[in-house]
Amino acid sequence: MSDGRILVTGAAGLIGFTLAARLHAGGRPVIGMDQVAPAEAHDFPFIAADLGDVHKLYQALDQGVEGIIHCGAVSGPMLLLDNPRSIVQSNIMGSANILEAARQRDLRRVVYCSSTSAYGDHPKGLEICTEETALNAVDIYGATKASGDIMARAYAAQHGLDTVALRFSWVYGPRRRTDCLIRELLRDALEGRPSRHAFGADFLRQYVYIEDVVDACIAGYDSAGLGARAFNITAGDRSSFADISAAVSAILPAADIVNQGSEGADLHHALMDISAARDVLAWQPKWPLEAGIGAYAAWLRDNDF
Repeated sequence: MSDGRILVTGAAGLIGFTLAARLHAGGRPVIGMDQVAPAEAHDFPFIAADLGDVHKLYQALDQGVEGIIHCGAVSGPMLLLDNPRSIVQSNIMGSANILEAARQRDLRRVVYCSSTSAYGDHPKGLEICTEETALNAVDIYGATKASGDIMARAYAAQHGLDTVALRFSWVYGPRRRTDCLIRELLRDALEGRPSRHAFGADFLRQYVYIEDVVDACIAGYDSAGLGARAFNITAGDRSSFADISAAVSAILPAADIVNQGSEGADLHHALMDISAARDVLAWQPKWPLEAGIGAYAAWLRDNDF
């Protein structure tokens, strides 16, 4: 019988931990689950389990779980480049296990954490990316996120499962462990090192601060009457390397940042339209780049990440 608990997968990671901690602090019943325990102190209940362990998954759901916010995954295209099968196993099979368990237990909702990588490399002429833009991933990570996104929609269409996919852009902020340009620039400045990079004029990245992402997860879970919807979640603008450098330097004037060349342009990602999230979820980003970088710098001063 449900007591309204929310199962948060990936609860040792950037999004999952921050989300589970926020829910718990707000008095909402939550269970965190991940294959490893969080490195930081936490008060929310936690179950150590891999997404492939369906027995532990069902045991978790039987502890009064009402719905799932599925943050668990191999968390970026920079990881496991020499082991794509592991990405597939975690991100596709793990998500399939989550969706099937939710169907079997007739849960209220599954929020699936998708990614801008599911969109892949947009055509150069495309300026605005809506949720109707084709998912056209060009790397294994992006393909697995697109697969989970589509599976969530299919479970809704075929089995009536209430699902919401949130397509996050580049998430930054406290506790990020994987590659992050903003963290690297801030760390260099805080520790007195020069930052030397080679990014061309086509480098335009859409960042979103972790607290905005957590707000979106909660809005996606709480909003009524959605069913099989996807939403772009980002800060609403694109930043060049010069924009990011200027924001870091405004916070830390001693930063020594130089762009040395023309290599390293990202895939072309058109500006992600977030009007659907605003209109349907009543969500909007609260952290512009400068504010997020300032908060992140303050956190990094006291934490070794």
